[in-house]
Amino acid sequence: IMIKKMPIAAPLFCAWTALLVVPTMGGQTAWGQGNKKEELPTYTIAETVVEESKLAIPTSNTTGAKISLPLRATAASVGVVSQALVESQASSILGDALKNVSGVNVQTGFGIHDFFVIRGFDSLSSGLVLTDGAGEPEVSFYNLYNVERVEVLKGPGAFLYGGNPLSGVVNLVRKRPLAQNFAHINAAYGSFQTSRGILDMGMADVNRGLAFRLNALQQRSDNYRDDKDNSGFAINPALEWRPSADTALQLNFEYASSDHKPDAGLPVLGNRLVEVPRRRSYQSPFDFSAQRTYRARIDFSSRINKNLQVRHKFYYTDLDWRSRGTLLTGPPRDAQGALQLDQVGRTLTLLDDRQKLIGNQFEAVLDFRTGPVEHTLLAGFELSRLADEYKLEVAPLPAMALSAPVETASEPLFIIPNQAGDGRSLTLAPYLVERLILSEQYQLFLGGRLDAIDYEDAPNKIAQTFNKFSPMVGLVYVPLPGLSLYGNAGRAFAPPSSRGRGERRAEASTQFEVGGKKSFFDDRVHATLALYHLRKDVASDDGATRLRGAQRARGLEVELAAVPAPGWHAFAAYAFSRAELEDFEELFRIPRADGTLFEQPFPRSGQKPAFAPEHLLNLWTTRELGRGLGVGAGARYASRQFIAADNAFEIDGVLTLNAALHFKRGPARLQLNIENLTQREYETRGFGQTSVIPAAPRSLRGTAGWAF
Repeated sequence: IMIKKMPIAAPLFCAWTALLVVPTMGGQTAWGQGNKKEELPTYTIAETVVEESKLAIPTSNTTGAKISLPLRATAASVGVVSQALVESQASSILGDALKNVSGVNVQTGFGIHDFFVIRGFDSLSSGLVLTDGAGEPEVSFYNLYNVERVEVLKGPGAFLYGGNPLSGVVNLVRKRPLAQNFAHINAAYGSFQTSRGILDMGMADVNRGLAFRLNALQQRSDNYRDDKDNSGFAINPALEWRPSADTALQLNFEYASSDHKPDAGLPVLGNRLVEVPRRRSYQSPFDFSAQRTYRARIDFSSRINKNLQVRHKFYYTDLDWRSRGTLLTGPPRDAQGALQLDQVGRTLTLLDDRQKLIGNQFEAVLDFRTGPVEHTLLAGFELSRLADEYKLEVAPLPAMALSAPVETASEPLFIIPNQAGDGRSLTLAPYLVERLILSEQYQLFLGGRLDAIDYEDAPNKIAQTFNKFSPMVGLVYVPLPGLSLYGNAGRAFAPPSSRGRGERRAEASTQFEVGGKKSFFDDRVHATLALYHLRKDVASDDGATRLRGAQRARGLEVELAAVPAPGWHAFAAYAFSRAELEDFEELFRIPRADGTLFEQPFPRSGQKPAFAPEHLLNLWTTRELGRGLGVGAGARYASRQFIAADNAFEIDGVLTLNAALHFKRGPARLQLNIENLTQREYETRGFGQTSVIPAAPRSLRGTAGWAF
């Protein structure tokens, strides 16, 4: 059945699997070392400049249990994307990296912030993004210039990270200061006048235990669509002091600016996309998006003795976001109420949002034994405060002709106040995670977190208290060397957003997952298989739209990483998912001329959620040819997917191909990346059911790097 529904991607996937697995059937690697604690690698300067740029099979993670664990000893599906893989694909933002993780569908939010779907559930309502283990306010483009790796914990993550991770947690692990002096510079230029410069440098005084690292980014682009230029700047200094081998203090600050023109896309009429040039813009001249983000982190860790370590993290994030964006609202009506199908209706939204998150995590990690059982216990307490002061307004815009658009909008605008709020939430949360090594074959994981949240929005006279416990249980079984089977069950919650109105209820999700992890051919091939059932109770109301019901997803995921031969690396990620809305109702509130609201409910039971395709496939391989020359190639397939819960318009499935060529000589590196090699035309997420954004055509990027 799957092959019939995916005639192009299924044969590719089968061939790729055969390529990786068949040569490995003759050998296995003992997994007896898996019960020993594995630490993440400590990099020296040579490894930073040279070795860290070499691809390797990921073997460990810290996001699954907040302690360093081998992936095969983790009772969950955790995807890891290394810096080397990011560099080989010339990835720039978080969404680029997430394409390498099974079960993640990558889109954008109006072309101005990251947006993705994990196991059929969107990141805004069901996901959580972390930077070095600390939560991030929504929403932004997360640049990868200072990221060492990206880890994705799939499934409910509230047992460690609190509210919001109903379907997954994405953790950006940033680069740390190193005990060496070095510098690495990259400059890139490509299609659509796109330029990007990156600096990564470090200095150290080993005698005093001091190390400093500076990462910086400057970028700009005209974009492939008309009037969609963008630019960005970021700088991230970090200082680490190690007074002894067992104690470390790190200070980290980051500033990032992002200036974009929002993209309303092309209008959708019912179940069809209008036939107009793909570069055409129906934006108003008033559109802009300006984000300024400040991040500060203070991390302290100390090993008291061989069995006890204490950790302390202070974090502060400040997001200032001002934007004006045009929304396409479908064909307008004339004075007689008839639809004008040759016109496109427009509305301008005006947002002024300031989010400040400040918090503190204190944790103790204790290793001990009770008889034959080895324990690793992590006990923590998190205190955080989130302030979200915002004002959302709308302004009507004159309609534009579809075929020959002429802008007639002018200032001053007739601005209609819509929503405003000043939400303040205080969270106190103790949490525990314990790993029990029962024997050579069995490991048990137990976890739970209790969140006590006090929320207040004085202007809207809202005051609420939430007390939610989020449990997790997991088991790892090792029947044979090189093979581990796992299972887990967990529950998560998400408090109402600051825009919530009416009956404000917390949402909840529950997941059951089983899987297996196998290494072949002396650890040169690693495979992961996961089967899951994830269900979320939906209860949201932002004043304009109310959603009630449930969403369910069941699926299968496969990830493969291999080194078929020296200098040859291959990665594959495939996901099959069946997502569905259950007992679901979508209610729209439409303003009347007299100021009252007309409520129109629509039943959506049995429909598919937006941007939840049944099939997702991602392939990437690189091969060193000798004399410093190397090549890379990849493919990505996404099957058909609806753009909204009404299931009226469906984006066609698409297969895109990418390629890369690089040359290294001493400290220099040259690289050429080509995306959408075959010039496929396809669409991505726009605004609800009324628009989609055409994807970029073939694009090229050349990169020159130098390591000192």
